Amino acid sequence: MYSVECDQTQERFNNRYKEIQKFLRLNADCGYNEHFHWGRLDWMMAHPCLDVEMLPKIALFRDRNTTIVGVVMFDTCYQNRWYILHSVSDEKLLRQMIEYIIEIDDKPTIKANLNDFVLCKLLADMNYKIQNTESVLTMDLSHDLSYGLPVEFSVSKPNAPIDEWKWRLVIHRGFDNDGMPQILSEETAEAEKQLRINEYIKIFAIKDGDYVAHCGVWYHGGETAYIEPVATVPEYRRKGLGRAVVYEALKRAENQGAKRAIVISGQDFYYNIGMKKSSEVGTFVK
Repeated sequence: MYSVECDQTQERFNNRYKEIQKFLRLNADCGYNEHFHWGRLDWMMAHPCLDVEMLPKIALFRDRNTTIVGVVMFDTCYQNRWYILHSVSDEKLLRQMIEYIIEIDDKPTIKANLNDFVLCKLLADMNYKIQNTESVLTMDLSHDLSYGLPVEFSVSKPNAPIDEWKWRLVIHRGFDNDGMPQILSEETAEAEKQLRINEYIKIFAIKDGDYVAHCGVWYHGGETAYIEPVATVPEYRRKGLGRAVVYEALKRAENQGAKRAIVISGQDFYYNIGMKKSSEVGTFVK
């Protein structure tokens, strides 16, 4: 048996977060965990839609040496969507993690990478079936990352100061939201400070001083950089700005040592810029 540990606080960035982030950084390049990169954890924890009341349900599974070998995670505001992330494919561990989810959620949805053969078989044996799948796309960063821009646009320079309001606005409008971004609560504004870390590479396409496209890439050692998010405001789409900000962000990650990049998406845009399917993630339901 493995020990199970939950933190009963609703704090975002505490010791639990630090341990999970370290675990994910060590295992980000493992094929069956590639759909939950540490950058996804950071994006989730800083997101205004995070359901903080769910944080105490995150569970760490430790072996006899107190080393974390598994984490049960949820995702932002999806209350019944659970992820089983692990560094060892021990059937006893995975069964214990599934049983933990069933204890806290009577109708859980469990996400599992289809390359995670032991976990997928266990779920099938417990009468879980795949409802749908989503793709993890990848790009080898030896790919040609050159791009062009219309003359009136430029790309933000390394270490250039970032206008935080314009940054929030380009993401808000780039995801087709109307009006202005919501006013953040004090707690959410504090959490968003995590997005300022250097390991989150932020690239903007700029026109007349305004941010009109954005790509964020998370990288801190290892092989894999994680793309999250990419957005272009509606009136500036189909001008090559999305490709430009993604390629520029990936170049800077490659310069720091990244060998490949991933994104969780099935959008044609990513295939068109040279990404290919790496794995699929199934949504398992009873």
